[in-house]
Amino acid sequence: MVDYYGMLRDWPGRRAVPPIGATPSQIAEPIEQGMLDAVVGAMGSGFDARRFVPYVMMHEFEAMLFSDCNGLAVGIGQPALAQDLQAIRDEFDTPEGINDSPDSAPSKRIEGLVDGYRKPLMGIDAAEAIGLEAIRGECEHFAGWMGRLEGVPAVR
Repeated sequence: MVDYYGMLRDWPGRRAVPPIGATPSQIAEPIEQGMLDAVVGAMGSGFDARRFVPYVMMHEFEAMLFSDCNGLAVGIGQPALAQDLQAIRDEFDTPEGINDSPDSAPSKRIEGLVDGYRKPLMGIDAAEAIGLEAIRGECEHFAGWMGRLEGVPAVR
C-alpha cells in the first residue's frame, strides 16, 4: 500500500496516469500495474507475482472513513457532527475522491470540525465503528484490492 500524494513522477506506472478528471481507480490502476511489473522484473522468473498485490491509496486513509458518516462521527466521539461530515461526503462521487488540495485533505476537513482531532487514535476508532464491509461497500478501488488479497493463494 502506497500513498499517491507526493509520489515521484518517475514512480513505476506514474506516467501512464490519465489526465485530470479520472476516477481514483483510473489513476491508481496504471501505477499498481507499473509497480507489479517493476517488482516482477526485479525479482526474476522464480517470483510468484500472484503474491504481490499493490495498492495505491489516492488520498489519506481518512477519506475511507467518510464511507459511513454516522460511524465516523461516533468513532471520533462527536455524534452531533454526522450531518456536517455527510455534507462533505455528498460533494464527491466516492469517499476515495475526497481531496482538493493539501488544505482540504480528508484529515484537514475533519480537523476543521473537530478541535483536537488526533489522526492515529481517532482514525482507528472511527474505522472500527464503521467496519470493513461499509468501507468496502463505498470504496470501489479499496474493495477491489481487498478482493485480490483474498484471492492470493495460500503458501504451501
